[in-house]
Amino acid sequence: MNIIIAEDDLITRHRLEKFLSKWGHRVMAAPNGTEALALFMAEDADLIITDWMMPEMEGPELVQHIRQSRKPFVYVILLTSKGGKTDVIEGLNEIGADDYIVKPFDPDELQARLSVGERMVRLEREMREHNENLEKIVRRQTRMIRETQEETIVKLLTALESRDQETGGHVRRISLFSVVLAEAAGWGRSETDDLRLAAPMHDIGKIGVPDRILRKPGPLTRAEFDIIKTHTTIGGRILGESDFPMLHMAHDIALCHHEHWNGAGYPSGISGEKIPKAARIVALVDVYDALSNDRVYRKASPEEEVLAIMNAGKGGHFDPWYYDLFVSKLPEFRHILRENP
Repeated sequence: MNIIIAEDDLITRHRLEKFLSKWGHRVMAAPNGTEALALFMAEDADLIITDWMMPEMEGPELVQHIRQSRKPFVYVILLTSKGGKTDVIEGLNEIGADDYIVKPFDPDELQARLSVGERMVRLEREMREHNENLEKIVRRQTRMIRETQEETIVKLLTALESRDQETGGHVRRISLFSVVLAEAAGWGRSETDDLRLAAPMHDIGKIGVPDRILRKPGPLTRAEFDIIKTHTTIGGRILGESDFPMLHMAHDIALCHHEHWNGAGYPSGISGEKIPKAARIVALVDVYDALSNDRVYRKASPEEEVLAIMNAGKGGHFDPWYYDLFVSKLPEFRHILRENP
């Protein structure tokens, strides 16, 4: 084992070094707690043998620093002349030592205590390794589940291409655009991952819109537009009543991504902060993508025209805070457009 000795008494320190080296351990020694702590932070130690009372830093303070560190578990033996019952209880319970030996130490007793410490360190390290392996397995399985969910959702939505020829590339870009804005807004990893899967489902309600309207190449009549607008409530019904956070977010997006910041949108005419933040993001990137790409009823607009239209919608159609983030991330949006035609 790698053992650090913190002992200010020169004779005791040399005696410890002699026996520990003889028993095959690698020994590092310090005359006080301060130097012992420096050794501990710099080296890989398995076991600490420390005196209670020392200059500069005493044993209890050294043990406290060791226990507060992020380094792997070490076994601590308190070696001291304080041999009273209350001292032993304090050393083990309050100070946090794992074992207690009274000076002058008996070599056979010390060797036996070291054997216990070695077993404890080995078991703790094996347990830590086992837990780390379990965490890796869980993270890998979670990632696989996420990737499977994402692929399934994209494939199912891409199936709408048979009815809405814009959907295939559109759903991929909406997902990528939304994640860029969420990350810029400081969303956490879990929420952003949910948005990555939820955003592509914003138009899932179009499955309930007749082909004659969905694929009409020209302008829609007022009555046809009223039917188109029902894709929000249809999508809300499809995705509603779920306890899963991702599907709950998808429900909010499908239902509210055509609501306007000023309350002039549909289906409910809600405004401002009442609109779910995920829907505010998708509302913005959906318009950007629609204007920047060919649609059934019109050709793509030049970027200058797209940005002029969107800027006119700041504070009216769009949440102004998210709009400013969008403008700051335009280079990334342009890259996504190029890479996902």
